[in-house]
Amino acid sequence: MKLSLYQRLSLALTFVFIAIASVFYLWSEQVGQQSRYLSQQRLHLSLAANLARDNPLLQTGNYDQSALENLFHTLMVLGPAFEFYFIDPSGNILTYSADQSLIKRQQISLVPIFNLIKNQAPLPILGDDPRHTNRQKIFSAAPVFNGDQLKGYLYVIVAGEQYDTVFNSNQLNRQLKMYMVLTVAAILFLFILMLGLFRYVTNPVRQLQHDMQIFIESRFDKSKVNLTRWKNQSNNEVQLVGCMFVQMVEQINFQFDQLTSTDNERRELLAHISHDLRTPLAAMQGYIETLSLNSANLSAAKKIEFMQTVMRNCQQLNQLIDQIFELAHLESGQVSVEQETFNLVELIYDVVAKFSLQAEKQQINLTISPWQTNVQVYCDIGKLDRVLTNLIENALRHTSAQGEVRLEVNDVDASQCHLSINDNGTGIKKEEIAYIFEPRYRASNAVNNEHKHNGLGLAITKRLLQLLNIEIKVTSRLGKGTRFSFNLRKAQN
Repeated sequence: MKLSLYQRLSLALTFVFIAIASVFYLWSEQVGQQSRYLSQQRLHLSLAANLARDNPLLQTGNYDQSALENLFHTLMVLGPAFEFYFIDPSGNILTYSADQSLIKRQQISLVPIFNLIKNQAPLPILGDDPRHTNRQKIFSAAPVFNGDQLKGYLYVIVAGEQYDTVFNSNQLNRQLKMYMVLTVAAILFLFILMLGLFRYVTNPVRQLQHDMQIFIESRFDKSKVNLTRWKNQSNNEVQLVGCMFVQMVEQINFQFDQLTSTDNERRELLAHISHDLRTPLAAMQGYIETLSLNSANLSAAKKIEFMQTVMRNCQQLNQLIDQIFELAHLESGQVSVEQETFNLVELIYDVVAKFSLQAEKQQINLTISPWQTNVQVYCDIGKLDRVLTNLIENALRHTSAQGEVRLEVNDVDASQCHLSINDNGTGIKKEEIAYIFEPRYRASNAVNNEHKHNGLGLAITKRLLQLLNIEIKVTSRLGKGTRFSFNLRKAQN
Protein backbone atom coordinates (compact mmCIF):
# COMPACT_ATOMS: atom_id res chain seq x y z
CA MET A 1 0.00 0.00 0.00
CA LYS A 2 1.42 3.36 -1.04
CA LEU A 3 1.31 6.04 1.62
CA SER A 4 0.97 9.73 0.88
CA LEU A 5 3.40 12.30 2.22
CA TYR A 6 0.81 13.33 4.78
CA GLN A 7 0.46 9.74 6.05
CA ARG A 8 4.21 9.15 6.13
CA LEU A 9 4.78 12.33 8.13
CA SER A 10 2.01 11.35 10.57
CA LEU A 11 3.49 7.89 11.16
CA ALA A 12 7.00 9.28 11.52
CA LEU A 13 5.90 11.85 14.09
CA THR A 14 3.95 9.18 15.99
CA PHE A 15 7.02 6.99 16.27
CA VAL A 16 9.11 9.98 17.35
CA PHE A 17 6.50 10.89 19.96
CA ILE A 18 6.45 7.33 21.33
CA ALA A 19 10.25 7.25 21.50
CA ILE A 20 10.40 10.61 23.28
CA ALA A 21 7.62 9.60 25.68
CA SER A 22 9.45 6.34 26.47
CA VAL A 23 12.72 8.13 27.15
CA PHE A 24 10.95 10.71 29.26
CA TYR A 25 9.16 7.98 31.22
CA LEU A 26 12.39 6.10 31.93
CA TRP A 27 14.16 9.31 32.89
CA SER A 28 11.33 10.40 35.20
CA GLU A 29 11.31 6.93 36.80
CA GLN A 30 15.04 7.13 37.39
CA VAL A 31 14.82 10.62 38.85
CA GLY A 32 11.86 9.64 41.03
CA GLN A 33 13.64 6.57 42.33
CA GLN A 34 16.79 8.52 43.12
CA SER A 35 14.72 11.16 44.90
CA ARG A 36 12.90 8.46 46.89
CA TYR A 37 16.18 6.77 47.82
CA LEU A 38 17.67 10.06 48.96
CA SER A 39 14.67 10.93 51.13
CA GLN A 40 14.41 7.49 52.73
CA GLN A 41 18.12 7.17 53.42
CA ARG A 42 18.37 10.65 54.87
CA LEU A 43 15.29 9.96 57.04
CA HIS A 44 16.73 6.66 58.40
CA LEU A 45 20.38 7.66 58.36
CA SER A 46 20.78 7.26 62.16
CA LEU A 47 18.50 4.22 62.52
CA ALA A 48 21.29 1.67 62.91
CA ALA A 49 23.28 3.93 65.28
CA ASN A 50 20.25 4.44 67.53
CA LEU A 51 19.53 0.71 67.64
CA ALA A 52 23.14 -0.07 68.48
CA ARG A 53 23.22 2.56 71.21
CA ASP A 54 19.81 1.90 72.80
CA ASN A 55 19.65 -1.90 72.64
CA PRO A 56 21.42 -3.52 75.63
CA LEU A 57 22.43 -6.58 73.67
CA LEU A 58 24.17 -4.55 70.98
CA GLN A 59 25.41 -1.93 73.44
CA THR A 60 27.62 -4.44 75.28
CA GLY A 61 29.05 -5.79 72.03
CA ASN A 62 28.56 -9.42 73.13
CA TYR A 63 27.73 -11.56 70.13
CA ASP A 64 24.87 -13.98 70.81
CA GLN A 65 23.48 -15.31 67.56
CA SER A 66 20.24 -16.68 69.01
CA ALA A 67 19.52 -13.51 70.94
CA LEU A 68 20.28 -11.32 67.93
CA GLU A 69 18.03 -13.41 65.70
CA ASN A 70 15.16 -12.96 68.16
CA LEU A 71 15.90 -9.23 68.37
CA PHE A 72 16.00 -8.81 64.58
CA HIS A 73 12.80 -10.83 64.21
CA THR A 74 11.04 -8.61 66.75
CA LEU A 75 12.29 -5.45 65.05
CA MET A 76 11.21 -6.74 61.65
CA VAL A 77 7.72 -7.47 62.95
CA LEU A 78 7.51 -3.90 64.24
CA GLY A 79 8.99 -2.49 61.04
CA PRO A 80 8.30 -4.85 58.09
CA ALA A 81 9.93 -2.39 55.71
CA PHE A 82 13.36 -3.00 57.29
CA GLU A 83 15.79 -5.91 57.05
CA PHE A 84 18.41 -6.33 59.83
CA TYR A 85 21.84 -7.93 59.47
CA PHE A 86 24.85 -8.22 61.75
CA ILE A 87 28.13 -8.11 59.80
CA ASP A 88 31.58 -9.04 61.13
CA PRO A 89 34.56 -6.69 60.49
CA SER A 90 35.35 -8.63 57.28
CA GLY A 91 31.89 -8.21 55.73
CA ASN A 92 30.60 -11.71 56.50
CA ILE A 93 26.93 -11.94 57.44
CA LEU A 94 26.65 -13.50 60.92
CA THR A 95 22.99 -12.96 61.81
CA TYR A 96 19.96 -11.71 59.90
CA SER A 97 16.25 -11.25 60.26
CA ALA A 98 15.15 -13.05 57.11
CA ASP A 99 14.57 -16.70 56.41
CA GLN A 100 17.83 -18.48 55.60
CA SER A 101 16.56 -19.67 52.22
CA LEU A 102 16.15 -16.06 51.09
CA ILE A 103 19.79 -15.13 51.62
CA LYS A 104 21.69 -15.22 48.30
CA ARG A 105 25.11 -14.06 49.49
CA GLN A 106 27.09 -14.55 52.70
CA GLN A 107 29.37 -11.57 52.37
CA ILE A 108 28.88 -7.95 51.36
CA SER A 109 31.20 -5.11 50.47
CA LEU A 110 32.24 -2.84 53.34
CA VAL A 111 33.10 0.13 51.10
CA PRO A 112 29.55 1.59 51.01
CA ILE A 113 29.35 1.11 54.83
CA PHE A 114 32.59 3.07 55.34
CA ASN A 115 31.38 5.81 52.95
CA LEU A 116 28.13 6.16 54.89
CA ILE A 117 29.65 6.04 58.38
CA LYS A 118 32.49 8.43 57.53
CA ASN A 119 30.30 10.62 55.28
CA GLN A 120 32.70 10.21 52.36
CA ALA A 121 30.13 10.14 49.53
CA PRO A 122 26.92 12.04 48.69
CA LEU A 123 23.57 10.44 49.39
CA PRO A 124 22.00 8.18 48.31
CA ILE A 125 24.65 5.50 48.96
CA LEU A 126 23.68 2.01 47.84
CA GLY A 127 24.93 -1.14 49.54
CA ASP A 128 24.78 -4.84 48.67
CA ASP A 129 21.44 -6.56 49.10
CA PRO A 130 21.99 -9.97 50.76
CA ARG A 131 18.77 -11.23 49.19
CA HIS A 132 20.11 -10.75 45.68
CA THR A 133 23.37 -11.66 43.98
CA ASN A 134 24.01 -8.27 42.38
CA ARG A 135 21.26 -5.86 43.51
CA GLN A 136 21.97 -2.83 45.71
CA LYS A 137 19.70 -0.90 48.07
CA ILE A 138 19.79 2.04 50.42
CA PHE A 139 20.74 1.19 54.00
CA SER A 140 21.66 2.45 57.44
CA ALA A 141 24.75 1.15 59.22
CA ALA A 142 26.58 1.59 62.54
CA PRO A 143 29.67 -0.06 64.09
CA VAL A 144 29.27 -2.30 67.18
CA PHE A 145 32.09 -2.25 69.76
CA ASN A 146 32.94 -4.38 72.80
CA GLY A 147 34.98 -1.88 74.71
CA ASP A 148 37.53 -0.66 72.20
CA GLN A 149 37.29 -3.77 70.08
CA LEU A 150 35.18 -3.65 66.87
CA LYS A 151 32.85 -6.62 66.88
CA GLY A 152 31.04 -5.85 63.61
CA TYR A 153 28.38 -3.68 62.01
CA LEU A 154 24.64 -3.39 62.33
CA TYR A 155 23.46 -3.31 58.66
CA VAL A 156 19.85 -2.26 58.07
CA ILE A 157 18.24 -2.34 54.61
CA VAL A 158 15.84 0.60 54.79
CA ALA A 159 13.44 -0.41 52.02
CA GLY A 160 13.40 -4.17 52.10
CA GLU A 161 11.95 -6.65 49.67
CA GLN A 162 8.57 -6.74 51.40
CA TYR A 163 8.39 -2.96 51.19
CA ASP A 164 9.32 -3.03 47.49
CA THR A 165 6.65 -5.63 46.76
CA VAL A 166 3.88 -3.62 48.41
CA PHE A 167 5.15 -0.30 47.09
CA ASN A 168 5.58 -1.51 43.51
CA SER A 169 2.15 -3.16 43.52
CA ASN A 170 0.38 0.01 44.66
CA GLN A 171 2.53 2.24 42.52
CA LEU A 172 2.04 0.03 39.48
CA ASN A 173 -1.72 0.31 39.72
CA ARG A 174 -1.63 4.05 40.16
CA GLN A 175 0.97 4.61 37.48
CA LEU A 176 -0.72 2.24 35.08
CA LYS A 177 -3.98 4.12 35.30
CA MET A 178 -2.30 7.49 35.17
CA TYR A 179 -0.08 6.64 32.22
CA MET A 180 -2.91 4.98 30.35
CA VAL A 181 -5.00 8.13 30.68
CA LEU A 182 -2.09 10.37 29.84
CA THR A 183 -1.04 8.21 26.90
CA VAL A 184 -4.52 8.08 25.37
CA ALA A 185 -4.99 11.82 25.89
CA ALA A 186 -1.54 12.60 24.49
CA ILE A 187 -2.05 10.39 21.41
CA LEU A 188 -5.46 11.90 20.70
CA PHE A 189 -4.08 15.39 21.12
CA LEU A 190 -1.09 14.48 18.97
CA PHE A 191 -3.21 13.15 16.13
CA ILE A 192 -5.49 16.17 16.21
CA LEU A 193 -2.46 18.44 16.22
CA MET A 194 -0.81 16.44 13.42
CA LEU A 195 -3.93 16.49 11.28
CA GLY A 196 -4.01 20.26 11.43
CA LEU A 197 -0.27 20.79 11.23
CA PHE A 198 0.39 18.34 8.42
CA ARG A 199 -2.60 19.55 6.46
CA TYR A 200 -1.17 23.05 6.70
CA VAL A 201 2.32 21.85 5.72
CA THR A 202 1.33 19.43 2.95
CA ASN A 203 -1.54 21.41 1.43
CA PRO A 204 0.84 23.47 -0.79
CA VAL A 205 2.50 20.22 -1.91
CA ARG A 206 -0.88 18.75 -2.85
CA GLN A 207 -1.79 21.97 -4.64
CA LEU A 208 1.51 21.89 -6.55
CA GLN A 209 0.92 18.24 -7.48
CA HIS A 210 -2.58 19.16 -8.68
CA ASP A 211 -1.18 22.00 -10.81
CA MET A 212 1.36 19.66 -12.38
CA GLN A 213 -1.31 17.04 -13.06
CA ILE A 214 -3.73 19.39 -14.80
CA PHE A 215 -0.83 20.96 -16.73
CA ILE A 216 0.17 17.51 -18.03
CA GLU A 217 -3.46 16.66 -18.83
CA SER A 218 -3.75 19.91 -20.81
CA ARG A 219 -0.83 18.69 -22.97
CA PHE A 220 1.39 21.45 -21.60
CA ASP A 221 -0.86 24.28 -22.75
CA LYS A 222 -0.91 27.01 -20.12
CA SER A 223 -3.88 28.76 -21.72
CA LYS A 224 -6.13 25.81 -20.82
CA VAL A 225 -5.33 25.73 -17.08
CA ASN A 226 -5.63 28.13 -14.16
CA LEU A 227 -2.46 27.70 -12.08
CA THR A 228 -2.10 28.71 -8.44
CA ARG A 229 -0.47 32.05 -7.72
CA TRP A 230 2.52 31.31 -5.52
CA LYS A 231 4.31 33.82 -3.29
CA ASN A 232 7.71 34.50 -4.79
CA GLN A 233 9.07 36.34 -1.73
CA SER A 234 8.01 33.69 0.78
CA ASN A 235 10.47 31.78 2.99
CA ASN A 236 8.39 28.67 2.41
CA GLU A 237 10.36 26.31 0.14
CA VAL A 238 7.16 24.85 -1.33
CA GLN A 239 6.00 28.32 -2.32
CA LEU A 240 9.36 28.93 -4.00
CA VAL A 241 9.15 25.59 -5.79
CA GLY A 242 5.67 26.58 -6.97
CA CYS A 243 7.07 29.84 -8.36
CA MET A 244 9.80 27.88 -10.15
CA PHE A 245 7.17 25.55 -11.60
CA VAL A 246 5.17 28.52 -12.94
CA GLN A 247 8.37 29.92 -14.47
CA MET A 248 9.05 26.54 -16.05
CA VAL A 249 5.50 26.47 -17.44
CA GLU A 250 5.96 29.93 -18.93
CA GLN A 251 9.33 28.96 -20.39
CA ILE A 252 7.92 25.73 -21.85
CA ASN A 253 5.00 27.59 -23.43
CA PHE A 254 7.36 30.28 -24.71
CA GLN A 255 9.52 27.61 -26.33
CA PHE A 256 6.43 25.88 -27.73
CA ASP A 257 5.32 29.18 -29.24
CA GLN A 258 8.79 29.72 -30.66
CA LEU A 259 8.85 26.22 -32.11
CA THR A 260 5.42 26.72 -33.62
CA SER A 261 6.45 30.08 -35.05
CA THR A 262 9.72 28.66 -36.34
CA ASP A 263 7.90 25.72 -37.87
CA ASN A 264 5.47 28.04 -39.61
CA GLU A 265 8.36 30.18 -40.85
CA ARG A 266 10.13 27.10 -42.13
CA ARG A 267 7.02 25.93 -43.96
CA GLU A 268 6.58 29.37 -45.50
CA LEU A 269 10.27 29.59 -46.33
CA LEU A 270 10.17 26.14 -47.89
CA ALA A 271 7.19 27.15 -50.03
CA HIS A 272 8.99 30.31 -51.22
CA ILE A 273 12.25 28.49 -51.82
CA SER A 274 10.45 25.75 -53.75
CA HIS A 275 8.97 28.46 -55.97
CA ASP A 276 12.35 30.17 -56.39
CA LEU A 277 13.98 26.84 -57.23
CA ARG A 278 11.33 25.96 -59.78
CA THR A 279 11.56 29.34 -61.56
CA PRO A 280 15.20 29.14 -62.70
CA LEU A 281 14.91 25.40 -63.27
CA ALA A 282 11.85 25.88 -65.48
CA ALA A 283 13.59 28.66 -67.42
CA MET A 284 16.71 26.55 -67.85
CA GLN A 285 14.64 23.56 -68.94
CA GLY A 286 12.73 25.67 -71.48
CA TYR A 287 15.82 27.16 -73.10
CA ILE A 288 17.67 23.85 -73.11
CA GLU A 289 14.69 22.08 -74.72
CA THR A 290 14.51 24.87 -77.33
CA LEU A 291 18.21 24.47 -78.07
CA SER A 292 17.85 20.70 -78.24
CA LEU A 293 14.76 20.60 -80.48
CA ASN A 294 15.33 23.65 -82.72
CA SER A 295 19.10 23.94 -82.75
CA ALA A 296 19.21 23.72 -86.55
CA ASN A 297 16.74 26.57 -86.98
CA LEU A 298 18.41 28.96 -84.50
CA SER A 299 21.07 31.43 -85.42
CA ALA A 300 24.43 31.51 -83.64
CA ALA A 301 23.53 34.78 -81.91
CA LYS A 302 20.27 33.31 -80.65
CA LYS A 303 22.05 30.24 -79.34
CA ILE A 304 24.55 32.43 -77.47
CA GLU A 305 21.67 34.49 -76.00
CA PHE A 306 19.88 31.33 -74.86
CA MET A 307 23.06 29.92 -73.30
CA GLN A 308 23.74 33.18 -71.46
CA THR A 309 20.19 33.07 -70.06
CA VAL A 310 20.75 29.49 -68.92
CA MET A 311 24.03 30.55 -67.28
CA ARG A 312 22.34 33.40 -65.40
CA ASN A 313 19.67 31.03 -64.10
CA CYS A 314 22.37 28.55 -63.08
CA GLN A 315 24.19 31.27 -61.16
CA GLN A 316 20.96 32.38 -59.48
CA LEU A 317 20.14 28.78 -58.57
CA ASN A 318 23.64 28.20 -57.22
CA GLN A 319 23.50 31.41 -55.14
CA LEU A 320 20.12 30.45 -53.70
CA ILE A 321 21.33 26.98 -52.70
CA ASP A 322 24.47 28.46 -51.09
CA GLN A 323 22.37 30.90 -49.06
CA ILE A 324 19.97 28.15 -47.97
CA PHE A 325 22.85 26.05 -46.67
CA GLU A 326 24.44 29.07 -44.99
CA LEU A 327 21.21 30.05 -43.21
CA ALA A 328 20.60 26.45 -42.10
CA HIS A 329 24.14 26.28 -40.76
CA LEU A 330 23.71 29.52 -38.80
CA GLU A 331 20.40 28.35 -37.29
CA SER A 332 21.83 24.97 -36.25
CA GLY A 333 23.55 26.53 -33.22
CA GLN A 334 26.87 24.86 -34.05
CA VAL A 335 28.66 27.89 -35.49
CA SER A 336 31.83 28.89 -33.63
CA VAL A 337 33.09 32.46 -33.26
CA GLU A 338 36.82 33.09 -33.70
CA GLN A 339 37.60 36.65 -32.71
CA GLU A 340 40.88 38.40 -33.48
CA THR A 341 42.37 41.87 -33.80
CA PHE A 342 42.50 43.44 -37.28
CA ASN A 343 42.31 46.78 -39.11
CA LEU A 344 38.66 47.54 -39.85
CA VAL A 345 39.35 49.99 -42.73
CA GLU A 346 41.57 47.49 -44.52
CA LEU A 347 38.73 44.94 -44.35
CA ILE A 348 36.28 47.53 -45.70
CA TYR A 349 38.57 48.30 -48.65
CA ASP A 350 38.90 44.60 -49.44
CA VAL A 351 35.10 44.14 -49.41
CA VAL A 352 34.48 47.28 -51.46
CA ALA A 353 37.01 46.10 -54.03
CA LYS A 354 34.78 43.07 -54.74
CA PHE A 355 31.92 45.39 -55.77
CA SER A 356 33.87 48.11 -57.63
CA LEU A 357 33.16 46.69 -61.10
CA GLN A 358 29.46 46.11 -60.28
CA ALA A 359 29.14 49.66 -58.90
CA GLU A 360 30.88 51.10 -61.96
CA LYS A 361 28.59 49.10 -64.24
CA GLN A 362 25.50 50.39 -62.35
CA GLN A 363 26.97 53.92 -62.35
CA ILE A 364 26.88 54.05 -58.53
CA ASN A 365 29.49 55.91 -56.53
CA LEU A 366 30.87 53.49 -53.87
CA THR A 367 32.89 55.46 -51.27
CA ILE A 368 34.55 55.06 -47.87
CA SER A 369 34.67 57.82 -45.25
CA PRO A 370 37.22 58.60 -43.95
CA TRP A 371 39.22 57.23 -46.84
CA GLN A 372 42.29 56.51 -44.70
CA THR A 373 42.43 55.69 -40.99
CA ASN A 374 43.70 53.01 -38.59
CA VAL A 375 40.94 51.47 -36.48
CA GLN A 376 41.84 48.22 -34.75
CA VAL A 377 38.80 46.16 -33.78
CA TYR A 378 38.34 42.81 -32.02
CA CYS A 379 35.86 40.64 -33.92
CA ASP A 380 35.43 37.58 -36.16
CA ILE A 381 36.88 38.86 -39.45
CA GLY A 382 35.25 36.18 -41.62
CA LYS A 383 31.73 36.79 -40.32
CA LEU A 384 32.14 40.58 -40.44
CA ASP A 385 33.32 40.25 -44.07
CA ARG A 386 30.13 38.32 -44.85
CA VAL A 387 27.97 40.96 -43.11
CA LEU A 388 29.55 43.84 -45.06
CA THR A 389 29.22 41.89 -48.31
CA ASN A 390 25.50 41.33 -47.78
CA LEU A 391 24.82 44.93 -46.74
CA ILE A 392 26.77 46.46 -49.68
CA GLU A 393 25.12 44.05 -52.11
CA ASN A 394 21.71 45.00 -50.70
CA ALA A 395 22.52 48.73 -50.94
CA LEU A 396 23.68 48.44 -54.57
CA ARG A 397 20.56 46.51 -55.49
CA HIS A 398 18.26 49.25 -54.17
CA THR A 399 20.24 52.24 -55.47
CA SER A 400 19.60 53.70 -58.91
CA ALA A 401 22.17 54.92 -61.40
CA GLN A 402 24.02 58.08 -60.40
CA GLY A 403 23.34 57.15 -56.77
CA GLU A 404 25.79 56.69 -53.92
CA VAL A 405 26.65 53.98 -51.40
CA ARG A 406 28.88 55.24 -48.61
CA LEU A 407 30.59 53.36 -45.75
CA GLU A 408 31.43 55.46 -42.69
CA VAL A 409 33.61 54.68 -39.68
CA ASN A 410 33.39 56.93 -36.60
CA ASP A 411 34.64 56.70 -33.03
CA VAL A 412 32.01 56.28 -30.32
CA ASP A 413 34.39 56.25 -27.34
CA ALA A 414 37.68 54.66 -26.34
CA SER A 415 36.19 51.17 -26.44
CA GLN A 416 33.84 51.25 -29.45
CA CYS A 417 33.61 52.51 -33.03
CA HIS A 418 30.54 53.01 -35.24
CA LEU A 419 30.19 51.52 -38.73
CA SER A 420 27.35 52.47 -41.10
CA ILE A 421 26.37 51.59 -44.68
CA ASN A 422 24.37 54.40 -46.28
CA ASP A 423 22.61 54.64 -49.64
CA ASN A 424 20.32 57.14 -51.33
CA GLY A 425 18.20 54.49 -53.00
CA THR A 426 14.53 53.59 -52.86
CA GLY A 427 14.28 53.43 -49.06
CA ILE A 428 11.93 51.33 -46.92
CA LYS A 429 8.52 52.09 -45.50
CA LYS A 430 8.56 52.68 -41.76
CA GLU A 431 6.09 49.88 -41.02
CA GLU A 432 8.19 47.39 -43.01
CA ILE A 433 11.54 47.96 -41.29
CA ALA A 434 10.75 45.44 -38.51
CA TYR A 435 10.30 42.62 -41.07
CA ILE A 436 13.21 43.11 -43.48
CA PHE A 437 15.44 40.62 -41.61
CA GLU A 438 12.95 37.78 -41.92
CA PRO A 439 13.80 35.09 -44.49
CA ARG A 440 12.11 35.58 -47.86
CA TYR A 441 10.53 38.91 -46.89
CA ARG A 442 10.64 41.43 -49.72
CA ALA A 443 9.71 45.01 -49.05
CA SER A 444 7.26 46.79 -51.30
CA ASN A 445 10.11 48.84 -52.78
CA ALA A 446 11.51 45.64 -54.33
CA VAL A 447 8.42 44.68 -56.33
CA ASN A 448 9.56 46.39 -59.51
CA ASN A 449 13.26 45.85 -58.91
CA GLU A 450 14.85 44.38 -62.03
CA HIS A 451 17.70 42.74 -60.12
CA LYS A 452 16.80 39.20 -59.06
CA HIS A 453 17.68 38.20 -55.51
CA ASN A 454 16.66 35.53 -53.04
CA GLY A 455 15.66 37.53 -49.97
CA LEU A 456 17.99 35.63 -47.60
CA GLY A 457 20.90 38.10 -47.42
CA LEU A 458 19.55 40.27 -44.60
CA ALA A 459 18.35 37.20 -42.67
CA ILE A 460 21.90 35.78 -42.84
CA THR A 461 23.29 39.18 -41.80
CA LYS A 462 21.05 39.30 -38.73
CA ARG A 463 22.04 35.76 -37.67
CA LEU A 464 25.75 36.55 -38.07
CA LEU A 465 25.51 39.72 -35.98
CA GLN A 466 23.57 37.83 -33.29
CA LEU A 467 26.45 35.36 -33.08
CA LEU A 468 28.84 38.30 -32.67
CA ASN A 469 26.56 39.80 -30.00
CA ILE A 470 26.13 42.94 -32.11
CA GLU A 471 22.87 44.87 -32.50
CA ILE A 472 22.15 46.33 -35.93
CA LYS A 473 19.98 49.43 -36.38
CA VAL A 474 18.08 50.50 -39.49
CA THR A 475 16.82 53.97 -40.38
CA SER A 476 15.18 54.70 -43.72
CA ARG A 477 13.01 57.18 -45.59
CA LEU A 478 11.00 56.05 -48.55
CA GLY A 479 12.56 57.46 -51.72
CA LYS A 480 15.48 58.99 -49.80
CA GLY A 481 17.63 56.02 -48.85
CA THR A 482 18.51 53.60 -46.04
CA ARG A 483 21.16 53.43 -43.33
CA PHE A 484 22.35 50.20 -41.65
CA SER A 485 24.62 50.76 -38.64
CA PHE A 486 26.18 48.92 -35.70
CA ASN A 487 28.98 49.29 -33.16
CA LEU A 488 32.20 47.24 -33.01
CA ARG A 489 34.47 46.70 -30.05
CA LYS A 490 37.90 48.22 -30.38
CA ALA A 491 40.98 46.16 -29.67
CA GLN A 492 42.64 47.04 -26.37
CA ASN A 493 46.34 47.81 -26.50
